Amino acid sequence: MQGWRKRMEDSHISDISAGNNGKLHVFGVFDGHGGKEVAQFVKKHFTEELVQNCSLKSGNIKKSLAENFLRMDQMLTTNSGKIELKALAQKSKEEDEIINAKEKNNKQMDLLKTFLGQGKEDEDIAMMTGCTASVCLIDEQNKKLFFANAGDSRSVLSKNGIAFPMSIDHKPDLDIERNRIYKADGWVSEGRVKGNLNLSRSLGDLEYKQNKKIPAEDQMITANPDVVVEPLSSDVNFIVLACDGVWDCMTNQEVCDFVSERLKKDPKQKLSKIIEEILDKCLATDIYTGKRDFNYFHF
Repeated sequence: MQGWRKRMEDSHISDISAGNNGKLHVFGVFDGHGGKEVAQFVKKHFTEELVQNCSLKSGNIKKSLAENFLRMDQMLTTNSGKIELKALAQKSKEEDEIINAKEKNNKQMDLLKTFLGQGKEDEDIAMMTGCTASVCLIDEQNKKLFFANAGDSRSVLSKNGIAFPMSIDHKPDLDIERNRIYKADGWVSEGRVKGNLNLSRSLGDLEYKQNKKIPAEDQMITANPDVVVEPLSSDVNFIVLACDGVWDCMTNQEVCDFVSERLKKDPKQKLSKIIEEILDKCLATDIYTGKRDFNYFHF
């Protein structure tokens, strides 16, 4: 959700016919934090890098997804990646200046600007900026669904009206996450890694990935995703990908019931309308109402 922020920090992809003679379809939600730069970077490069992946070309989709998550981090450390991130940061700054010019209380907006960490064009953007990633790849030819997740965004599958989570929210207090964090010389305080990040896997956030003694998969914050494979069977109704803001307000089953009820009333109803209704339900009425990133597709 944009909420009190001046701009949206999330992004998403809906890439139909991405590979395998048009039989692969890629969907993803990238929930940004510390800025939108990494989320926008991943949006631009995720699918184009995936379709070039050697494991994907050899038919190992599960492996290719895990490799592609880690590939995003690798690209962020290259000179071209850093230049692209700085350009995105400069664009964000210019957008904020336009908004500030329209605000009456510029002093208050300057304080907010400082709090949000603007002026990042001279920094290594990906050190302090990152995003979660929840991706679904549909293999139409082999009738399989692949879910890859790093962070606390979530994928949920509705099958015969029952909600099945296809990902685990990667939080620092989970035993498997906490163990990795401490082995990587990190620590957890009040549910946050080193008292800061309240998630344990993400793309970007390179400040937490500097232990040269261990591989990328074992860093205290890692981009390495969990990957789940499910059959694309006739009893699959739809899939929902959404950031944590939605799941903080509604359970998996509540979201699936919400969608199902509206489709039963009007099977031709626009999916965008259903999404808007869910977001309206999740948004508080006493704050600025921006938009959440949300990806929904129906079979």
